Amino acid sequence: MRTFTANRPILKVSFLLGLLLAGFWVASFVPSLVLALILSTLLAFVLRPVVKILEFRLGLRGSIAILCVFLLGGGTFVLAAIELFPVLVDRIETLYNRFSNFPFQAKLNEAAHDLSRHVPIADAVTVSERANSFIAEAVASLGQTVENIFSTIAILGIVPFITYFVLAEGDRALKRLIERVPNKYFEMTLNVLYKIQRDLVGYLRGWILDSIIIGLLSVAGLWLIGIDYPVVIGSLAGIANLVPYLGPVVGAVPAFLVSVTQFGDFRMLLPIVVLTVAIQTIDNIVVQPLCFAKAVDMHPLTVILVLVVGNELMGVVGMLLAIPIATILKVSTVETYWGLRNYQITA
Repeated sequence: MRTFTANRPILKVSFLLGLLLAGFWVASFVPSLVLALILSTLLAFVLRPVVKILEFRLGLRGSIAILCVFLLGGGTFVLAAIELFPVLVDRIETLYNRFSNFPFQAKLNEAAHDLSRHVPIADAVTVSERANSFIAEAVASLGQTVENIFSTIAILGIVPFITYFVLAEGDRALKRLIERVPNKYFEMTLNVLYKIQRDLVGYLRGWILDSIIIGLLSVAGLWLIGIDYPVVIGSLAGIANLVPYLGPVVGAVPAFLVSVTQFGDFRMLLPIVVLTVAIQTIDNIVVQPLCFAKAVDMHPLTVILVLVVGNELMGVVGMLLAIPIATILKVSTVETYWGLRNYQITA
């Protein structure tokens, strides 16, 4: 009997973990909707302090305060889009015209013959064929990645609407939920919910900060090695890095294509590869541990493994959901076990 009582916290935590895993398994059938719900909740956590300031400092009603925050954020986004979109379209059109008129195949064959002259074991035809295959695969991969990113962004169009209702109704829904918690679990439940919110908001901030840093590093690196349109390509790398680890790689392909039309040959291939590897290394060793690992209190290796598992299970959306789901599971189990032991809940 004594052994059973001592293990009761473990049994309860195991039961909770099983319920959470079952819930996430069911949710895996609609990953895009789960992603939208999680991002909406995170965004609501971030915006809530601003809404509360407008409510209590300026005396605005809750719905009016939320509307003001949305108008301010939406207006800023629209103004930025109005200013930047024509410039972006012009840069893309110019690049497309330059690349479509560039004798890419002839330059590639010329580079292959030059390589075979300097490296006798390299056959020009084989090198040219493999280079063509590699570039075609890289461009196709880039196109697929961009397509996935934009399809995900399209799905995320419902995020502002969900965020509004979370801000407007979230407190009341949470209050009704907590009212149904038995008294002996009340304090423990509040602690679990608070720490989940804290870690998820930290992850959101780290996620955005990581993408901004990678974008800035890409812009600076491309500018230093003399590639045209560093801001456009670096911004693309930063946006792509919202899917962890993809930013530098996605930015490398358009950087290479631009360099080919800019210099007329493949001389910038090695500098671009070196830059990509350098940014990826900085991201893995410095930026991500600072932005993610500390925010969600996970070891950097654990973060990498979680992302790999998410990618294997659900692809790009799985990578986006991996850390939030792992955070919820970790905090729920660890804090529940701690609460059961320290609050001496035995029944």
